[in-house]
Amino acid sequence: MLSNLYRFYNELLLVQKLLPLPLYIRWISGIKKYFNALITTKSLGLLDKSLNESFSINFNGKKLYFNNLDFGVIREIYGHLCYAQLGELKDAKHILDLGANGGAFTIFALTEAPQAQVYAVEAQSEFVNIIKHNVKQNFSENRVEVKCAVVGGFYDEWTQSLLKLNPQIQEFNIYEYIEGVGTCDFLKCDVEGGEFPLFQGDLSWTKAVKSMALEYHPNKGDVDKLEKILQLQGFIVKRADHKNLGYFYCIRE
Repeated sequence: MLSNLYRFYNELLLVQKLLPLPLYIRWISGIKKYFNALITTKSLGLLDKSLNESFSINFNGKKLYFNNLDFGVIREIYGHLCYAQLGELKDAKHILDLGANGGAFTIFALTEAPQAQVYAVEAQSEFVNIIKHNVKQNFSENRVEVKCAVVGGFYDEWTQSLLKLNPQIQEFNIYEYIEGVGTCDFLKCDVEGGEFPLFQGDLSWTKAVKSMALEYHPNKGDVDKLEKILQLQGFIVKRADHKNLGYFYCIRE
């Protein structure tokens, strides 16, 4: 119980740093309303939903604007720095965002890597315009290319359902991307299980990747095997388990 209260207190401090005061007040005002649900679920999701329509954050001296995004994702990326630490991307020229969702990490990368071009890949077509809109609110669109494609192929019911909804959708060709940029300075991957088929077969493309942050989903594949595959590609791999998922942080030896 005490550990949960301590975690909740730290989360309040984190959110206070991110949100402008009026939005912070809106966010915390839900504590009384959802108190029992917060205690039962041990999740702040109900509070996060109060900001889903439109909000701004203060991050590293900049004000960033978002629409149609889950604030819980913002907390993880900008507060907990789940994919990259501050300053880690400052010299990056080419960043690949696999599983871009509404563009939260894409904008993080643009903020942290002022010289970078970001290539954002998202399988859900309804998110493509959201990414473009969120980027346009904060940066020049010339620094971002957005592609609607599936990462790892049509490997399960969810990806098959995407194909039925959008018969024109294709599998993302990472070989073509690498051929076009030469070197990928940072690869972020959160593709709901697509990480397992992505790292099968010919992995020669990984030689052009300097570092990666990869979210893994244990219910979708063999995490230990995936870790060994990454190590065989010459990466030093740090593994961080986190509830029902986890992260691989990979750098070159």
